[in-house]
Amino acid sequence: MITLDYTTYNPRWKHSGIRYSSWEAFAFALGYLANRLHYRNINDSGLIELHFESNDNQGAWGKEGRIHYYGERAYLSSEFLDWYNAKSAGVNNITYRINSNDYMYSLVYDFGFEVKRYVGYTTADIFPPTHNAFVVVWNVLENYLVQDGSFNGQIDCIHQYYIEGWSK
Repeated sequence: MITLDYTTYNPRWKHSGIRYSSWEAFAFALGYLANRLHYRNINDSGLIELHFESNDNQGAWGKEGRIHYYGERAYLSSEFLDWYNAKSAGVNNITYRINSNDYMYSLVYDFGFEVKRYVGYTTADIFPPTHNAFVVVWNVLENYLVQDGSFNGQIDCIHQYYIEGWSK
């Protein structure tokens, strides 16, 4: 489901997940995620990886959809404040983890992101669509905004934020 609020509640962690402050912030982040060059597991200079982790096999509440962020704190807080507000501590060389199951599911089921599983591993990687991701992902968001009907006159502005996120 495409929405600004991907927070969920569980008894242990209370509310967690990403809540976007605006459609512009949503589009900026989506544009960033749609660009495969931003992925560390594709490009060594990338700052992110997206994962589904089967932590339920280790006694956790369930599977975790996560953004692993490897960059500087200041960059995350200035460019992706909504992610920064949803962050938790990183481990090893991961600066922060941004847990948001519903957002990861939306990327896969709404925007066509691909899940890559590996034999013998409990973690699966999430990547943007392999072919023409810039257009494919934007078209899904644009169709949602048009069908909603309340974004008249704003779609071009939101598209500019998407382009800026892609280009970061």
